[in-house]
Amino acid sequence: MASWILAAACAALALLLLRAHHRSAALRRAHEDLSARHAVTAERARIAQELHDVAAHRVSVMTFGVGAGRMIMAKDPDRARETLRVAEESGRLALSELQRLLGLLAVLSGAAPTTTPQPGLTDLDDLLECVRRAGLSVELIQEGRPAALGTSVELSTYRIVQVCLDNTLRHAGARSATVTLRWRSGHVDILVHDDGHATLPLPQGKGLLNLRERTALHHGTLTTTLVEGALLVHARLSLPS
Repeated sequence: MASWILAAACAALALLLLRAHHRSAALRRAHEDLSARHAVTAERARIAQELHDVAAHRVSVMTFGVGAGRMIMAKDPDRARETLRVAEESGRLALSELQRLLGLLAVLSGAAPTTTPQPGLTDLDDLLECVRRAGLSVELIQEGRPAALGTSVELSTYRIVQVCLDNTLRHAGARSATVTLRWRSGHVDILVHDDGHATLPLPQGKGLLNLRERTALHHGTLTTTLVEGALLVHARLSLPS
């Protein structure tokens, strides 16, 4: 009997050791895979930074060349034409480098590259109509005189509104929402307020991360408050000088 118990104990111990070995090997492989992916990501990020620097230099040359050509056009047309030709070539090279950069960034983010123009303020009406068809009544209010935002700020404004309304549709149980754009000197305020239910702090999901990153990109601020139990998102983006 004692020998049988000892044999069973040894078998159980051997099984535990085998399982521990397998887990250790699996963890080691997972760690190696993670390290390899981290190394690839770090290298791609380094290359992206290099491509950014090259493109920025090309754009600087192009901008300087166009300005110089404009200034000397009347006095020295031949030299101005050559200056503009160099600027044009620099612009082509910058576009090529930017396409490579965007392709690399798409790989880093996991997003599929696209040549479709990004949305701006002129696309807000279509966005709100889609939201209405999804069952949420939405009103757009604009206060102040609209200013030129620049492509990047327009895109961020559109995305902030889009993310807020998407979260409202998914989580708030709201029937209506109001989007307000307040045009002020040097900045634009984006306020999205619904009549649903919310609790603070908000879940730390991709939506909130998106809002924070887009706001920070334009040296702005983001606040989330409750007004009579409903969520009010207030994003402020600085306008290009």
